[in-house]
Amino acid sequence: MTTDTTPDLPLEEARTRILNAAQTLFAAHGFNATTTKAIAEAAGVPSGLIFYYFPSKKALLTTILRERNMLIELSTVVEMLLVSDPRTALLTLAAHYMEALRQHRELTAILLREFRSHREIADQFHALREEHIVLITSYVQKLLKGKCNAPEQYMQAMARTFLYNLIVIGIIEDPPEPHRFIEEMVDILLGGFAINA
Repeated sequence: MTTDTTPDLPLEEARTRILNAAQTLFAAHGFNATTTKAIAEAAGVPSGLIFYYFPSKKALLTTILRERNMLIELSTVVEMLLVSDPRTALLTLAAHYMEALRQHRELTAILLREFRSHREIADQFHALREEHIVLITSYVQKLLKGKCNAPEQYMQAMARTFLYNLIVIGIIEDPPEPHRFIEEMVDILLGGFAINA
């Protein structure tokens, strides 16, 4: 009979358990304070099995951040949003971002904690941020097509402001009325464009 600490787990299950345990421990204690032994114990696998899947603890960290990227699910949300009113569309997108940030609280905690200490993580964080800005910019351009002719750099600035504010209220701060803040932010951002009726 197979127990939690034997290597007879299905390969994908063992890998997933390692990733889950590492994600939780990195978020709670930080990368440097988390040992591979602690990860193995939390995952219920032998310590050596970690290095079967990941050549180093740093590779484990970068794999978590790469494979559990919320951009994929948010891209799907953007593709499926069929709202033509820019205000409603941006409020809906903001709500999806806030929900994704809540669901991925451990990942965001890891990114915020580790990007200052590890160059690779900083690079990954900046690349991820830019991918989100491209996604939001593209969405805003589609929303405002034919309604305004703002230069692309204005659209990018709007997307950057939109994303940064969501990160602040979704991760760093916990405002008493986040929905009101988001509505005010969207109104201010859209107010910067001369939108044709």
